[in-house]
Amino acid sequence: MFKILKRPLFIIPAVLIIGGTGLWFVRSNKPVQYETVTANRRDLVQEVSVTGHVEPTESVDLAFERSGKIASVPVAVGAVVTVGQVLAGLDTSQIVAQLAQSVAALESSRAQLAQYQAAADAQSAKLAELKRGTRPEELAIAQADVTSAQSVLADAQDSLTKVQQKADVDLNNLYSGVSDVLNDAYAKSQDAVTKQTDPMFESDSSASPVLSFTTSNTQARYDAENGRASATTQLAQFLQETQASTASTAQLDAAMHSVANHLNFFLSFLTSVSNALNAATSLSSTDLATYKANINTARTNVTSALTSINTRIQTIDSQRAINDSATTAAQASISSAEHTLASAQAQLALKQAGSTSEQIAAQQAAFSQAQASVASQRAQIKQAEAGVQTIQTQLNSSFIKAPFPGLVTKQDAKIGQIVAQNAPLVSLISASAFKITANIAEADIAKIKVGNHGKVTLDAYGSDVLFQASVTAIDPAETVIDGVPTYTTTFLFDVNDERIKSGMTANIDIETDRRTGVIAVPQRAVQRDDGTGTVRLFKNGAAVPAQVTVGLKGSDGFIEIVNGISEGDAVITAESK
Repeated sequence: MFKILKRPLFIIPAVLIIGGTGLWFVRSNKPVQYETVTANRRDLVQEVSVTGHVEPTESVDLAFERSGKIASVPVAVGAVVTVGQVLAGLDTSQIVAQLAQSVAALESSRAQLAQYQAAADAQSAKLAELKRGTRPEELAIAQADVTSAQSVLADAQDSLTKVQQKADVDLNNLYSGVSDVLNDAYAKSQDAVTKQTDPMFESDSSASPVLSFTTSNTQARYDAENGRASATTQLAQFLQETQASTASTAQLDAAMHSVANHLNFFLSFLTSVSNALNAATSLSSTDLATYKANINTARTNVTSALTSINTRIQTIDSQRAINDSATTAAQASISSAEHTLASAQAQLALKQAGSTSEQIAAQQAAFSQAQASVASQRAQIKQAEAGVQTIQTQLNSSFIKAPFPGLVTKQDAKIGQIVAQNAPLVSLISASAFKITANIAEADIAKIKVGNHGKVTLDAYGSDVLFQASVTAIDPAETVIDGVPTYTTTFLFDVNDERIKSGMTANIDIETDRRTGVIAVPQRAVQRDDGTGTVRLFKNGAAVPAQVTVGLKGSDGFIEIVNGISEGDAVITAESK
């Protein structure tokens, strides 16, 4: 049994060696199999693919150039506006009044210049007459001029009287209602303090009133109780002022300003009570709601009274300014008429007395003085024109206007809001023209130049919807992103399309170069080295290396062969056994 098993131990290795040697011999003699392509002519396109974002070609944040109270907001977010359209406006009532007053003063100055110029012309003519000598008919004319100047002066004096009378009437009309305004303010203040807040205090008429409820806001409690004690004194003073304010306009003015202070105090007192109510801990919901309603009623009434007082003060001040301007103009007319009369009388006297060398010299001086008055008045006109221009500039700065046609993307302006100067409120972007900005790596930027065209797809619409765009700008300064230098490149859509929206993600394939009808092979068939390369041609059943010069690398996987092979050559791309 042992002998039978021992023999196969020597036979098995020998069989394995013979079998392996035969398999190697068979495989080593199997021919190499090559995969080839034919070198053909084709069109190559080189593209750079980048991703960017759609932006408006123009965008701006707008603000008022001065502070003020917003009076109008004619457009909302999403509105399409034209260039120059008003987007928001401030209250301009005071500026408009100032402008009207400045324009009136300018017109008055111009009228006075005309008068001064006329006087200067008269002095010039008189000087000429003195030098020429007096004739009888000239004496008659001079006398007529004096008579006319006297009439003009009388008319100017009468006009001043009428202007002053009208000014007094206008002011008296305004002051006649002041007492009613003061009494109304007192009534509303008394109602607010003694009626509306009465349930909220104990011993409210004493020197130490106490809140009738508990509150966790100790400061508000302190302010409210002290305010109620002071309110009693303030009401007493208020009543005395309204009863003693009927003697003169000065007393009425003082009373109105004092009453305004009282009303502001009452508003502060009501605020303290409101703060205490907001932290009340011992009131039922019904009582709390009633007390809060009382406070709101009191506030509304006192605020209304304060508005009436302030409005009346502003109206009176405005009327005084108008009266002063009219009186000044009337007085200027009298001065001019007096000047004209004096000139006419002097001219008549000269003509009657005849001309002497001294008179001629004096008239020469008078003429020079008249010319100086004209020059001075012209300087005043320039100053008045500058004042009008300044106020006009302030009026223009009261409006935010669209600097270009576009779409409103932000509108934070609210009517009644008090805004600061240069605080951005409105944002505007161009409505139709959009651009794409993308950061292109330094490896690709050298291929791109201004004017290159590209195909664009937007993520919002998928790859089937194509848009066309062109390179319009390349930032010369690099932007480093994740340690890689990139260059911000701007594209402009060739055609405006309403589907394009700001902020969309854009994918751009930029055509950077093109070759038509060139010999090309797959890039994997070429071993490249600095513009040259090597390919293997399949000739006579064997691989033959060939040196080639390569050109444009296409985006489809093919590369241009400038020279080294011919059209129709079989180029090896892979091999196997």
